[in-house]
Amino acid sequence: MMTVPVISLKCLSFSHDGRYLASVGKDKHNKELICVWDISRITRGEMPEICARQTSEFNILSLKFSPIDSSRLASCGKENIRFWRVRETGNIRGSAVVLQHHARNTVFTCLDFEYGFRSADRSENESLKRVFVGSKHGMVFQVNYQNETLEASYKTNDGAIFAIAVNDAFCVLGSEDTYVRVWPLDFQEFFMEAQHEGTVSAVDISPDGLKVVCGTLYGSIGILDKSNQNYKTLLRSHTDEILAMDFHVQKQHIITVSKDKTIRLWDI
Repeated sequence: MMTVPVISLKCLSFSHDGRYLASVGKDKHNKELICVWDISRITRGEMPEICARQTSEFNILSLKFSPIDSSRLASCGKENIRFWRVRETGNIRGSAVVLQHHARNTVFTCLDFEYGFRSADRSENESLKRVFVGSKHGMVFQVNYQNETLEASYKTNDGAIFAIAVNDAFCVLGSEDTYVRVWPLDFQEFFMEAQHEGTVSAVDISPDGLKVVCGTLYGSIGILDKSNQNYKTLLRSHTDEILAMDFHVQKQHIITVSKDKTIRLWDI
């Protein structure tokens, strides 16, 4: 356990080599503070240390390490997409992607790298140089990782996109309209979709690319199996206070009633 020098913590990201943990939050001056922690020695019982920190004048809603370079990160937020490089001096230097008219009043909510750390062929990873960024206006923006330029934009949703996950074959978007959709990387037409109980706030792809895990703001977690297009809910939750519950001994069920106006029967 460690204390982060911020008032509110917004997002965390592990580097793929397991050495660093990055955090973003608001400091006491209400500025965004990026901290990079060296966590490589915690398995030996040593406390993690901040090896780099930087305040940002720009809003940050999502921050992720590059899959192939643990000294580089990408972030997005209100009216900005930025790349960051961690220096040995302890500073973090930022550079902005030129968005032109797309920056005005656009809230960039989430991002992911096209190439994955999962592939054993590093040369293949090097050839895939795109970062995909979702926005509150239902747009996906394609950014070149190497030269940090905006290459294309795609309209995929009417509502906001709150979660994105990408591999070298497809892109998964989780949105405000309660749907998870699987898209090809040219975003011409989605492969499949699955509806959820609430706004989809988190998605990720299994290493083999066959399953997609989805989380919602209503507290449910589910798995979409691409091979047969089946969706299975792993965990559900009430969205408001639970008022009463009872246990059925013979059937091993629990029944609950809640302020969210639902009665739920749970298989324990």
